[in-house]
Amino acid sequence: MKRVRSRPQPGTLRYRWRKARQRTTRALGVRFGARFIRHLSRRCERTELHRELRDRLEEEGPILIALWHGRSAAAAPFFPADSIAVLVSASEDGKVATTILGKLGYEIIRGSSSRGGARAVRDMLAALRAGKHVALTPDGPRGPMHSMSPGIAFLARATGAPILPAGIAVDRAWELSSWDHYTIPRPGAHLVCAYQEPLRIPRDVSGAALAEWSSELRRRLRAAEREAAQHLGREPDWIDWAPEEEAEYGGEF
Repeated sequence: MKRVRSRPQPGTLRYRWRKARQRTTRALGVRFGARFIRHLSRRCERTELHRELRDRLEEEGPILIALWHGRSAAAAPFFPADSIAVLVSASEDGKVATTILGKLGYEIIRGSSSRGGARAVRDMLAALRAGKHVALTPDGPRGPMHSMSPGIAFLARATGAPILPAGIAVDRAWELSSWDHYTIPRPGAHLVCAYQEPLRIPRDVSGAALAEWSSELRRRLRAAEREAAQHLGREPDWIDWAPEEEAEYGGEF
């Protein structure tokens, strides 16, 4: 069982060290992140499981792509920038992601339910109408890991766009000590993306039924990531979690 470290208290040496490390990581990401991902895309080995699910959906029209926050860097090589808009939170880490993804050519949509939520929904709807797919991380930007925001289910219900669950696994990577186990593939790594059957949420669903759809999306996302990891002969890095770490929440899209 992995030991969960307590959050450092403000004013302590550990807290100051953590903040300094975050500032350094963000600065390196802004400067080198896009260049690294381009290099990674050229150097890594990629495998897609059940690619026919994605191909079939993309032939029908724009889709919503769901993946876990901690796998976003590893997912980039699978999704071309010219066809995808990415929802990025209005947080400090979101500023870094906006810079990196913008340099890579992705359309950026900023916002969450607490900051710029209405504008974010309008921008996502506009992107879908323009024929672009929209990528979202249901547990971002604050977690806990694999928690589910209701935003993607609301958007799927409002637009009729199907949700494609995408699970990512990597055989060699750096893993940050963050809430989402943020995974940065090493050059030459083998990346696997597994897809699960898409979800199509009826327009007349509401309340508890909509929450059940969100729970089903989480189940399929975890199943996809488990399959991707098993393809590499590994277990997912969340396999030993306690149930309370998987709670629903309503904070972000």
